[in-house]
Amino acid sequence: MKRKMLMSVLAAALSASLLAGCGSTAKPADSGSVVTAGEEDGTDAAEEADVEEEPGSEESEEADVEEPGAGNEPEEADAGQEPEESAVPEEEPEQEPVSWLEEQGVTITPQGDSSVRFYSYDSYPEDYVDDFMADVNVAISETTEGAEEGFKKVVVECTYDVSNNPDACTNWMYSYGIFDRDTGVYFRSDAKTKDAVEIEGEYFDVRTKWNKVEQYPVYHATYTLDCPADYDGAVFLFGYHTSEMKEIFNQIDFTAGLYTLDELPYDMESLRYWTLTDE
Repeated sequence: MKRKMLMSVLAAALSASLLAGCGSTAKPADSGSVVTAGEEDGTDAAEEADVEEEPGSEESEEADVEEPGAGNEPEEADAGQEPEESAVPEEEPEQEPVSWLEEQGVTITPQGDSSVRFYSYDSYPEDYVDDFMADVNVAISETTEGAEEGFKKVVVECTYDVSNNPDACTNWMYSYGIFDRDTGVYFRSDAKTKDAVEIEGEYFDVRTKWNKVEQYPVYHATYTLDCPADYDGAVFLFGYHTSEMKEIFNQIDFTAGLYTLDELPYDMESLRYWTLTDE
């Protein structure tokens, strides 16, 4: 009897234990709200994680903002220093005006002995024979003797020897003249050249004169320029000239205006040029 009663008590206790275990297992399966809340919490956690990353991106933005600040740091350091000289624009030195002589690339021949190309012909200028080199000696000086007050004379002494002329040659041709080195204005021979020279805003006339002494085969010529005493821009030319050039030259009306050397019928590369100072 006691044994039966004991078995009944054990059976009841075992039944109660099994019922308690089934209730515990079913509760998590039915509590969907708890799982959803857990997901929301997870979403919040993820959002919080994104937000935590955003400060990281803000840090990169702050870093971008700091770059100008970082750039300002050396500027602030520069602010305590004197400004560099390079920061102040320097005035460019004034360039001296280029003369006509320099623009044309004309080379000045030193005074003394040299040689010049001549054109030779027979009876008439168009009866061309050949070119030949004549020996030339040039000396230039200036004086106020015989000049008007405030003026001077520039004298070119030119001696040339035509011994090298061809046997068939009975005549030869050459050109001579004086022009202004700064403007290239040609000074007419044996006549005034109006307003040819400008000195400190004032214009002056000049006059040239040519004299020649013939003692074959050596010839001596004197070329004189009357000009203001302060004028030092005269360039003497001497050299090659052809029959065709002469014909064109004779048709020019020099009383109508001024001409620069490059506007006249000259072979400028074949000419020789001299100045008082060899410059």
